[in-house]
Amino acid sequence: MTIARAVLLVGSAKPAGTSTSEALGRYLCARLAEHGMAEAGAELARDVVSCPGADTCNLAVTQSRGRAADIGDALEKAGLAEVGGVRINISGCTNSCGQHHIADIGFLGLERRAHGRAAPGYQMELGGHVTNMTIAFGKKASKLPAKRASEAVVRVVEQFAGERDAGETFSSWLERAGGAAVVGKTLTDLDEFPTPEEAPEYYVDFDETGPYVAEVGDSECAT
Repeated sequence: MTIARAVLLVGSAKPAGTSTSEALGRYLCARLAEHGMAEAGAELARDVVSCPGADTCNLAVTQSRGRAADIGDALEKAGLAEVGGVRINISGCTNSCGQHHIADIGFLGLERRAHGRAAPGYQMELGGHVTNMTIAFGKKASKLPAKRASEAVVRVVEQFAGERDAGETFSSWLERAGGAAVVGKTLTDLDEFPTPEEAPEYYVDFDETGPYVAEVGDSECAT
């Protein structure tokens, strides 16, 4: 899981005892590894970006950071973690701190209602991108219980990996596949909530222990 995509530029500074850029790179990698920040897979499907979510943000209504980790795990288990050319971003609310709106596969957190209970959920969007020439926001594909977001991602990435032409971008494939709405229709079976008695985990957000409650506080930097 990645919190943000960025390019790090290092100038002439170097730690004591190093004399080359290669040595500096090894030094930085070792220091990052100490904090669990040197995992392989940048820019591959497993490189899921999220905002901090309800862990720390007063505006978020879902645990987006935990859900991002869960999506990465699901892709690993499905053998799809190293698929390139697909970016997955998650925001814990309708604001865009996780940049879900310009991701190939984007999620924004929202409160769902089922069987008289509140439950964590997401709106899945497809096809967002930014290039040197164009900007496009993702289009709505499907609403999902938070519990099924990972499965939805696995399905879409699997379809993309199996159908794309050599060198084809996600956006181009999506257009050939009929667009976000058409692909979203293949996920409608996932947008179902069992009763709280049948599956209480649908009504508890990621890494939480009690029933889901969408609590929104005073605005922070997002607005």
